[in-house]
Amino acid sequence: MEFRSFPERGETVNKVSKGLKWFILHIEEVIACVALGIMLSVIFLNVILRYVFRDPLNWSDELSMICLAYVTFVGGAAAYKKNLHFGIDILLDKLPEKARIGVRIATNFVFVFLFGYTCYLGWVLTKGAVKVFNYSGWSYKIMDIALPLGFLSMTIYAVRFLVMAIKDPKAYKLRYEQSYEEENVDQELIRASEELFEKAKLDTIRDTGKEG
Repeated sequence: MEFRSFPERGETVNKVSKGLKWFILHIEEVIACVALGIMLSVIFLNVILRYVFRDPLNWSDELSMICLAYVTFVGGAAAYKKNLHFGIDILLDKLPEKARIGVRIATNFVFVFLFGYTCYLGWVLTKGAVKVFNYSGWSYKIMDIALPLGFLSMTIYAVRFLVMAIKDPKAYKLRYEQSYEEENVDQELIRASEELFEKAKLDTIRDTGKEG
């Protein structure tokens, strides 16, 4: 019988702790991806069963609805965490850098209360749910709890970002200004693509005229 040495055991513990840490830090993405995978798989399977075997799964639509709730709310929390939500910042773009950061901090402050209150309302909704799905008999609470979970996560991150703005302004600025710079780069790429398209279009018209 072979026994692992203490260094090997230490490496195993480190790997497990790193994996657990990664899972906790990415739990929103994991939940949303698993829900999306289940939803797509069930829909695909039900299409085959319905149109090939004429024997669909009656509860597939209900499971898809539940998964969609988790993709929407928990996935939305994952997007908020990484600042991936779309925003209309036409007025914000016209402000100087310090004013822009100030507006974001004020918005973040509002988000703490908005997300927290929505989380509370979602919990009240889940707690009071009495309906069940027709075919599966599952409680609506399974679906409804996705709402408070998603907004609980967003509340936690909103508080974290607000604390970051106070304790580490540079990191807070980098979080938003980096995405702001990326948006500007995207716009430049779009303009460059449009110029190339117009140039190719003019070349095509010119070549057609020469052939004529």
